[in-house]
Amino acid sequence: MIIDFHTHLDFYKPDELESQLAEFSGTIVAASVDEKSFLNNLEISKYCKTTTRACHIIPTFGIHPNRADENAPLLDDQATSQSFEKYLDQSPVIGEIGMDFCWSKSSPANQEKVFRWFLEYCNKTRKACVIHTKDAEEKICDILTDYPSARPIIHWYDGPESIYREFIRRGYPQTFGVETIRSQHLQNLLGHTPLELLLAETDNPDSEPWLGGTRNDIGLIERVYEELAGLLNMQQLELEKIIEDNFNRIIQKS
Repeated sequence: MIIDFHTHLDFYKPDELESQLAEFSGTIVAASVDEKSFLNNLEISKYCKTTTRACHIIPTFGIHPNRADENAPLLDDQATSQSFEKYLDQSPVIGEIGMDFCWSKSSPANQEKVFRWFLEYCNKTRKACVIHTKDAEEKICDILTDYPSARPIIHWYDGPESIYREFIRRGYPQTFGVETIRSQHLQNLLGHTPLELLLAETDNPDSEPWLGGTRNDIGLIERVYEELAGLLNMQQLELEKIIEDNFNRIIQKS
């Protein structure tokens, strides 16, 4: 089974998305960047259930660091906080959450406030959470020590190898995607990744065009599998089985 562990399905145009879902066979983890995004992903999941049996969508609730400034004050409101917690309870995996000191314009203080709010829930429930780390790797590494029962999954890591090795030592799963074939650094990190911690993603629909590619379709995950299998010198079916087993362990523990 093909599994795309990190996408943003709500970023697609609805008619474009519908035609692609009809042709895709596999599982897609649909990350959310805020409340509206999660509600949109829930609707996409419901639509997929009624129109195709081959595609399974898992919507996950999170607040991206880019949306921290507008969402951090909402966490102090009891009604909003309770509403957000209901979304968390609906979500088998939490995400996308984290911090970003490279591209995000949100204040570091608000990013940390939102990040820690989610980690408190994950620490209490032992749910897995997908974490964005861009240029905040060291800070995130330190913060995660405060939440030992949270179960981080590191999304598209491309930071220092020393911190990556620490994440691996702690047993954090890692997603690899469309940049891996283009980056010697990522290929080096892939080589240090135990197979039982390996996941695949596209970060569709924006990441491949951002890197200069022309594709952003849902089927792009099949190319990612092919590329990762080649880099790991294994058969693609073998890789599919490894990632499916890793995925199942994550979902069952959540």
